[in-house]
Amino acid sequence: MSDNWEYLEEYRDIEFNQVDRQRKKRKKKNYFLRLLIFIAIVAAVAVFLNSSLFDVKNIEVEGNRYYSDSQIINMSGAVPGCNLFWGVGSGQIKSRLKEDPYFTDVKIKRKLPDTVIIQVDERAQIGAVTYGDRYIVVDSDGTILRKSKVDPKITIITGLTINKMDIGETIGVEEKNTLNATLNMLSVMQEGDMYFKKVDVSRVIVKAYIYDTLVVKGTTKQMIKNIQSGELQKVVNSFIKNNMKRGTLNLGDNGYMSFSPTF
Repeated sequence: MSDNWEYLEEYRDIEFNQVDRQRKKRKKKNYFLRLLIFIAIVAAVAVFLNSSLFDVKNIEVEGNRYYSDSQIINMSGAVPGCNLFWGVGSGQIKSRLKEDPYFTDVKIKRKLPDTVIIQVDERAQIGAVTYGDRYIVVDSDGTILRKSKVDPKITIITGLTINKMDIGETIGVEEKNTLNATLNMLSVMQEGDMYFKKVDVSRVIVKAYIYDTLVVKGTTKQMIKNIQSGELQKVVNSFIKNNMKRGTLNLGDNGYMSFSPTF
């Protein structure tokens, strides 16, 4: 009886081993089949994404103020015809544009099925410091954006002594505190919807020119206070409305103003 039992046990072991081998074979077949299906899907997706449907046809620009769309596209080296997903060259576009000090950040976006968007953050030019016959254009932090021999049509700052003027770096002047106060004043001026043609900061009393012969005189603090209150805008607007192009508006403390028709 014991011999028969041992024989049955051995037979069962053989059966179990055969079943296990069959299960392993089926699992291997299933894994292999799944792998083939996965590869086929990946290949189909790759072929689809690489089709002409996703060739870049449009290049758009967002966030620019100084440079035009076409200028930024030319500077970036972006061209239509490449694949939207892996032919755009985002890294190269960013590095090319960031060589220009006007750009603080560049992002590349894709819009299906055929559009690339170049999104830029630009420094805003706020004034130009004179240096001989040249204009050194700066932003509100004093970063030099460009140099020009042509009037940049922004507020001209005179009366500073420049000792450093590398593009992309902060402008170096001997009158550093005066420069910072002036740039702060120009920022407030822009926020207050005002415009001075020229600002002479060679003395403590600043001369801010509305026209060549119509000037506002006062310290930078007085200028800022009167712009922020809106009082200076009211007076200047009345000058413009009445076609007054000659005279001197003197600013004092506590909102005091006096006008003289002489220049």
